Amino acid sequence: MTHRLWLAPMQGYTELLFRDVYADIFSGMDVAIAPFISALPKGNSKDREWNDVLPDANVKMPVIPQIMGNVAEDLLLLANRLYDRGYPVVNLNLGCPYKMVAKKKKGSGILCFPDELDALLETLVGGMKGRLSIKTRLGRHTREEFHALVPIYNRYPLEDLTVHPRTGIQMYKGGPDLDFFEEMLPEIRHRVIYNGDLWSLSRFTALSHRFPSISDWMIGRWIIPNPFLPAEIKGVRFDEEEKRLLLQRFHDAIFMRQVERLDGPGHVTSVMKAFWVYFKEAFDDGDRLFKPLRRIADPGIYEDAVAQIFAGRPAVADFNRQA
Repeated sequence: MTHRLWLAPMQGYTELLFRDVYADIFSGMDVAIAPFISALPKGNSKDREWNDVLPDANVKMPVIPQIMGNVAEDLLLLANRLYDRGYPVVNLNLGCPYKMVAKKKKGSGILCFPDELDALLETLVGGMKGRLSIKTRLGRHTREEFHALVPIYNRYPLEDLTVHPRTGIQMYKGGPDLDFFEEMLPEIRHRVIYNGDLWSLSRFTALSHRFPSISDWMIGRWIIPNPFLPAEIKGVRFDEEEKRLLLQRFHDAIFMRQVERLDGPGHVTSVMKAFWVYFKEAFDDGDRLFKPLRRIADPGIYEDAVAQIFAGRPAVADFNRQA
């Protein structure tokens, strides 16, 4: 089976800058779901979010815009606006777990209101010029909510359904509920994209053997510390020195693009420290390496400190040990 690999949407991380840098250095990723665009009244959107999916800028990696909201008419206007800009498919965010979003019945917050979700989808799908895909969790509060959600999803001609087998209130804690996902998988009539804790080649191998009907796989936060994974899934192999050099190139390219993009030195280092929350996992002693970076506010000092980290030839993590 040929596997298709998807980059998950991560607000603050996998925007255009990241996608371009990734495509310049690594291979294997087939398509990205862009971080969500909020559906504002009358189908408007924030300029920053809209600019992230301008077709003329997104030439290095195929991208599908993601939309989020709880007013069907606003979502419909935004989806059709994106269609007119050249996007025949948009993705609806029904998975965001964060409380500030969910309490507004957005993201995973609407999953515990199946009747409202059904009405929203009826209006949205019925009026769209293009096609709709959905990214969902099992439910907001419990996995049992998925029993009511699957028949709703099945009623509509979705492009695909990405399933993250956690509930919203789980956030990213605990493991994905693979047993329940396996139980429910035959009930889903759409092409399923699996998403959740895909961190290594051995992990992918185990999941693909367990779920042989799935050909599409979405990689989220682990793409930052293990950017080699898509290429490894497709047969490319790297030694430790290659990984260390590529990781440094990856980091440095992201850093330089942030310097070009952002105003104020504190803003640059703040963004890069957020990347290091994940990036540190690339190294066996990542917590120790990251500790001194937390206190740095000046980009020049930060750049020198990171250069010293790589000059010390830190051991690259073997993610396959975690399978």
